[in-house]
Amino acid sequence: MVENRKLKNSELDRKTISEFKEATKTPLIVILDNIRSLNNIGSVFRTADAFFNQEGLFMWNHCYSTT
Repeated sequence: MVENRKLKNSELDRKTISEFKEATKTPLIVILDNIRSLNNIGSVFRTADAFFNQEGLFMWNHCYSTT
């Protein structure tokens, strides 16, 4: 049976800062419109970081509510 557990940071095989700087980046521009939740923005940031997004993220018309 496969163990289903949260991985430790040491098990994630992440790049070091210098490896990240040297890594090939993805030339992708991400444009976000009509954002309704701050959680969605965080998910997009994390996904862009995972794919080594080079260009940037652009947002407009973000209409999230604090209530």
